[in-house]
Amino acid sequence: MKSYSYSLINVFAPSHFGGNPLAVFYEADGLDDNQMQLIARQFNLSEVVFVQSSSHLQAVKKLKIFTPDYEMPFAGHPTIGAAFVLHSQLNLPDEYILETNAGLVEIQHQNNNISFALKNGIKAANAPLSCTECAGILGLEIADIASEPCYVNTGVEQLLVKLSSRQAVENCKINANLFVGNAFIKGSLYVWHRTENNVKARLFFTSQGAVVEDPGTGSAAANLGGWHIAKELTPLNVSISQGDEINRPNRLSLTVDEQNTIFVGGNTILVGKGEFYLP
Repeated sequence: MKSYSYSLINVFAPSHFGGNPLAVFYEADGLDDNQMQLIARQFNLSEVVFVQSSSHLQAVKKLKIFTPDYEMPFAGHPTIGAAFVLHSQLNLPDEYILETNAGLVEIQHQNNNISFALKNGIKAANAPLSCTECAGILGLEIADIASEPCYVNTGVEQLLVKLSSRQAVENCKINANLFVGNAFIKGSLYVWHRTENNVKARLFFTSQGAVVEDPGTGSAAANLGGWHIAKELTPLNVSISQGDEINRPNRLSLTVDEQNTIFVGGNTILVGKGEFYLP
């Protein structure tokens, strides 16, 4: 029987029991995709990240990111959580590169605050959903929808919907009958409202036929940066609050510089370690 070590990390965590939980398998070269998928299903976290040798000379390691249902090309909190573990395990410098299936990602450390930088390009397009349809899906009034829904992809595609107030974000009550199986949502929907340098956000996605809320979503924060780039509303420097409605407060930083590089970061906390046994 083989054993694989893992660490449990809370990412974007303002406190020990806040943030988005993650399991990091930091020596996963012996695992194949099917085994990684089964392990992710066993943990039943939003994602589990497996660290393997990189095929790129620039990157120190490659990340394989799995939800309980499928592999993702990129995700924010697994990237930051893996970086937290690797920085100490490999005695890495404070700046280096990791490989993901969506491309290379630059990592920067400032103590326990870690950020990733994306320069892989942005895809943005209006979604074929009306404001009326979005309001119905979100359980809101039409006046709560502040702009046309938009697909954004800076590493993984998501549907973004800007709302008219912080209260509207808090009031979202997903109509599962309209959400699950809706081909235009494409699996996940990110709602947000910005007041000066503060953003209130929530993300909903489907898992095993149910609607689930993610406590903290780095990829969606990056896509929010991409949305602002597409709207020519950069540079940008905001703090994002997410997860409070499900008692898992997350705090993310989002910056877009004058070169339109997107930086997403947050605080990370180690909450446990263990061994996983595989026959």
